[in-house]
Amino acid sequence: MPSARAATRPPLVLIADGHEWFSRALETVLVPGGYSVLKAYTAQGVLEQVEQLEFDAVILAVDLPGGDGLNLTRLLRANERVTPSTPIILTQPAPTTRRQTLAALRAGAGELWGQQLDAEELLLRLATQLRAKADADHAWAEGLVDATTQLYNARGLARRVRELAAGARRRAAPLACVAFAVEEEAGQSPERVSRVLREAARTSDAVGRLGPREFAVIAPETGADAARRLAERLAGALTDRPRRRAGASAPAEFLAGYAAVADAAAPQFDPAILLAHASAALAMAARDPAGGRIRQYEGAP
Repeated sequence: MPSARAATRPPLVLIADGHEWFSRALETVLVPGGYSVLKAYTAQGVLEQVEQLEFDAVILAVDLPGGDGLNLTRLLRANERVTPSTPIILTQPAPTTRRQTLAALRAGAGELWGQQLDAEELLLRLATQLRAKADADHAWAEGLVDATTQLYNARGLARRVRELAAGARRRAAPLACVAFAVEEEAGQSPERVSRVLREAARTSDAVGRLGPREFAVIAPETGADAARRLAERLAGALTDRPRRRAGASAPAEFLAGYAAVADAAAPQFDPAILLAHASAALAMAARDPAGGRIRQYEGAP
């Protein structure tokens, strides 16, 4: 669980790279940007630093001496001193490929960076991830997070849907919710579902657990068609069966319901019921899977 921090303390970043010149280059960008920096040059050095201090972000080289960066990322994610919301960023000296990026995400990294980074881009990317961490840490403090999966709980999602709806209302933008369940016989652990959700969701999405097998995603800037595509993508990711054909039915172990509003500024829209409508559509799919295992809420918005 995240600990309380002094509001005035600058974010602390651990940079781990076998090449001192690269660590210094990052340091010359981060320190003027308002960060404190500590450095390590081996995998063992990283593990020792993490046992002594709680970092706000960790930047690791893929080819760090003494340990592969992907394996080290997995070790850090299993370490109770590294919260699930702590950004772990992998770097490599060459441009990234899709395969390398997916491997980094599966290991638990937030991003994989090629090392020809623009300084402004670096600061913006890191700031985005640290804002997400601050939100997650605040949620822990407020009791809004499910202890097993470390996703939002039902109370946390109820709060987040109101916050996201307020932003969508200002922009007259769409907002959607997808509620889904993976049936027990599928053998999906809540921990695996939460890991897949973190990989599949956008940074702007709010992801939570509603019950033992039920989860939900609140998706800003998402209309009904996009919400269905999100449900289909989750079905493929959670069952390891990509949806290859438009209109194909969801796998037998996956059920989902979704609800969306095209304009959150509409007078009749109440954000408090968006999650309820998605859950109601999920319940309809559970009662009658033959009518569609991914079901849109059919009542009034």
